[in-house]
Parts: sequence; C-alpha cells; structure tokens
Amino acid sequence: MAKQSVESYPTPTPIDIGKLNAFLKKNEEIDFRTADLLHTSNIEKYKWPKLKKDEKESLVKQLKAYQRMLRVVPPGRDDLAKALLKNGIQSSLQIASTPKKVFIQKNLELFNNERTLAEQVYLRALALRKAVTLQYMARVQQLEPHTRAAGLQR
Repeated sequence: MAKQSVESYPTPTPIDIGKLNAFLKKNEEIDFRTADLLHTSNIEKYKWPKLKKDEKESLVKQLKAYQRMLRVVPPGRDDLAKALLKNGIQSSLQIASTPKKVFIQKNLELFNNERTLAEQVYLRALALRKAVTLQYMARVQQLEPHTRAAGLQR
C-alpha cells in the first residue's frame, strides 16, 4: 500500500483558542488528558459558555483535538498543546506522518528552541500511532471469520 502524503489529509477544523480557553477556564477541575469526550452524556456535564448549537459542536471537536495534543506533550505543558493547535497540528498521526526533521524545523520555535523537547514530542507521537495501529489490527483480526469460528474472540 502506498504511503499517503501529509498534504492529502483533510484540513483540520480551525481552532478558536479564545473559545477553547474560555471553556477550559470554566472547567479547570477537569483533567482533559483522561476526560471522556466521546459520550454525549459526559460532555453535557461540563460548564459551557453561552454558545449556539453549531458553535458547541465545533468546540467539542476542538476539545478532542486539544485532548489528543495533551496526550502527546509532557504533563504540565498545556501551553505547548495549545501552541501546536495554533500551528495547525491536531493529532499524533499528523505529527508522525511528518518527517522528524521537517516537524522539528517547522515547530522548533514552539518548543522555545529546545530540540530535545521537540524530539520527545515527536517520539511520543510515533509511539501513540503505533499503539493505535496495533489496537486496530487486533480488532480487525478478532472480526476475521476463522477467529469467530474457533471461538477465539475476547
């Protein structure tokens, strides 16, 4: 299978850092590294700024991107997660699909010219991509007809 270039990925939803910061300020007690943003019932429990319905949906997408970035950056570096979002980076897959040298050159200023920190984030993105790929492969294999027939599903 041919490797897909970074340019062919869909353009991510633009991040409105102002709205994201307003939401995060209202929900300071929430750890968004581990918060469940997939289930609507959990999302409704948060304190929301006054938004229209479409703005809320957009903010949820931004929160999910923020959460993905929090999982890539070192703990306590929420500022770095926001800086990556401002720079258009919204997932570990996006980082891992960029050559290391290019990622570091384009984003070194975000890391205050700390090359080791930039490399650490890049390596974490690679590890997350690998973990997701392995989970996907395990699920696909569990759905194979021979696995079901042999009763080997979990």
